[in-house]
Amino acid sequence: MFTTDFSKAPIQGQAEALVITEGRSASREGVIWRQRFTDRRVSGELLLFESVERAREVAAGHDGRTKLLLAETRGYSNGIWRADPEPPPGEMAHNPHFAPVSKERAEGRTPPLVAEPTRKPRKLTSPIPPPTHTIFDTASMFVGATRYTTPLAWAVTGRIWGQMTGKMRRMPDYCWHGIYWEAPWTLGTLANFSTRDALLRFARMPEHTHLMQWIVKDTRNANAGFIRLFASEEELASVESSSANGADGPGPGVVPGAVPRTDAQSSALAESAPLPRSNATSGLAGTTPKSRGIEVRRVRSELEFLEFVELPGRVSDPSREVPVLESTLRSWWKGPRSPRRDSAAHEPEVELLLAYREGTPLARAVTHTSAALDAKLDSRLQLFGAVTAADADALGAIIGAVEARAVKAGRQELLGPVTLLPNQVGGVITSGFGERGFVEGAWNPDWVPAAYEGLGFTTWNESATWLARLEQGRLGQIESDAFTAPTDAELKAAGIVIEHASRLRFPREVARQRELVNAAFARLPYYTQISPAQMREATSGLIAIIDPSIWVFALDEKTRKPLGFLLCVPDVTRIVQRSSGRIGLRQLLEIWRQRKEPREAVLTIQGTIPEARGRGISTLLGRTVGEALIEGGYTALRSTYIGRDNPASARQLSRMGGQELHETVFYRRAVGAGPEGNATHEGEQP
Repeated sequence: MFTTDFSKAPIQGQAEALVITEGRSASREGVIWRQRFTDRRVSGELLLFESVERAREVAAGHDGRTKLLLAETRGYSNGIWRADPEPPPGEMAHNPHFAPVSKERAEGRTPPLVAEPTRKPRKLTSPIPPPTHTIFDTASMFVGATRYTTPLAWAVTGRIWGQMTGKMRRMPDYCWHGIYWEAPWTLGTLANFSTRDALLRFARMPEHTHLMQWIVKDTRNANAGFIRLFASEEELASVESSSANGADGPGPGVVPGAVPRTDAQSSALAESAPLPRSNATSGLAGTTPKSRGIEVRRVRSELEFLEFVELPGRVSDPSREVPVLESTLRSWWKGPRSPRRDSAAHEPEVELLLAYREGTPLARAVTHTSAALDAKLDSRLQLFGAVTAADADALGAIIGAVEARAVKAGRQELLGPVTLLPNQVGGVITSGFGERGFVEGAWNPDWVPAAYEGLGFTTWNESATWLARLEQGRLGQIESDAFTAPTDAELKAAGIVIEHASRLRFPREVARQRELVNAAFARLPYYTQISPAQMREATSGLIAIIDPSIWVFALDEKTRKPLGFLLCVPDVTRIVQRSSGRIGLRQLLEIWRQRKEPREAVLTIQGTIPEARGRGISTLLGRTVGEALIEGGYTALRSTYIGRDNPASARQLSRMGGQELHETVFYRRAVGAGPEGNATHEGEQP
């Protein structure tokens, strides 16, 4: 039931402010309760205060990211924790209606009844989407607890709890949740959302409603409960403005509504109202984000790294863009784990950059240099890649920060997006925006090419990705022999034998592949030799997904010298997208199960060494793999970008009935040649 008197509630219910800190807080004064949390790899603390002023001081003085939330005046209490005279002490009850969401308040509509019958909670089978918010994106937080009577009541709650939290994690505005325990049988719930409406919608879920109705029907299962809502100052001001205008509507059931604050609390808010969103609420200690413009920071903390990893899911189309693997990004950020000199897959170091506007990440990029590519292109290049941006302004800011580093280091040109080199992954697509990207390929929104050109870039190394639908080949509708393996006579005429790769010989196959790739592409204008360390990074995890039937080598019939290769892999794009680039045990199991279902493949690379060209080796390899694709139940073959200067590789896809999917380019320009005022890296942090 509603209350503004929490004198009998546990200490958590008596707090007036909450501070979320990145890392441990050294503050003790004024903290009435603290709880450690982990949000993926980000660890920190939740601190509760009776004094708003003290909470503000602690947030401002903390060395790391913080978030300040203030308690709504009205909350909920029940049973022996209720101080109000109604209902009679010790009884459990609920409010008539749920709290109104903002649309209901605006339209003056009555929210649903709390006591309405609910459907039986169902277990969801759809995958939980990758998170797009961190705990520091919280705008509304639920803090509550129930005092259960027996462990049996815990067990009954547990039957629904997993379904409820699973559904909560599927909500687009979900940030984080946790629990806490106090003797003997009290369980507390902490749930964070990026909007107050999301929190209120969570309270209306059948799973949550079912539990609430079961708990308050008598005192056999539980004999006390409380709820407090905490909100950011912006969210709280919006809610209380609606309340003051009489739009608050009927009160909530499980979740409390908002009422005007006391004079003392309103005064505390008024004193801080003119302040921009700063390090006291969501910024970085020791810096003051600009109230206008964009601030670019180098990624230094786990929280910033987490924001870097998850940015594509926030500002781009996660169903089309393919994230860089988190393990790869971490290796760029932290550097090689091994101290061996040859263990570095990139040189000399990779910087991860994030662009923020008022504390919200908007764009990201990595930037680095390569002596090998400098020598190949006879220039001093500042490279950039893994670029994602919310809009053209954010893209301009992140490129401006890259250019600032180029100026400082005396570089001559900017080149990108390359991840990390042109012969690895990268590029910008200039057509086919409605088609999804795939592993080893690029995808971006349609405004991106014009944005690069507006920054003064010109295109370089134009190419295209390809897509071949294999259904025609399966039905025999392709006139060529692209899906028929070569005969022994054809192989003998070419002087080769074809050998399939093996998981048992995986290290040897990778080493052989590296030698062949370096030999086959050495003459290309953008190609730099792949080192053993770069090859190890590029093939990390490949053993888990390879299909040996579609990875083949051509060997000289007499000397067994490797002459050519063709590497296809099962397309795991959807799995990578759903996990935001995180590959763990669950994803490996998905990949394993995918083998029994219709699937697509990706042609990642193919080639023949120069001295063996003209013998039809590439065609014979392609036919071998083409037949294996049909027999393996593959439905489509996608190819990574093929340069306009490489028509032989394009013919391979054309023979399979393939067509161009995405036109792809890189962008290049001289340092300082962009339009004046383009480098909007205002407030850049070193």
